[in-house]
Amino acid sequence: MSFHKRWLNKDNIIRVYEDRGLLGLEKYIGGADALITEDDLSSQIVDVLLSEKLNLPEKWNKIAELILKEKNGREKTTV
Repeated sequence: MSFHKRWLNKDNIIRVYEDRGLLGLEKYIGGADALITEDDLSSQIVDVLLSEKLNLPEKWNKIAELILKEKNGREKTTV
């Protein structure tokens, strides 16, 4: 049996979100034994997913909001 670590950063989170959607992102993050976050976005998303205060639709809405905010910020800096 092995110990599965998942390194998370905003680039791979956005890529998984765009390719697989919210359910795919939840499965991608939830399939690891340990999560290592490299930036604020990935840390915030892990915090939301692990939160016991939010129900599933609230988690998905918050994650989508965080990702879209990051994507919009990128578009403004690249123009």
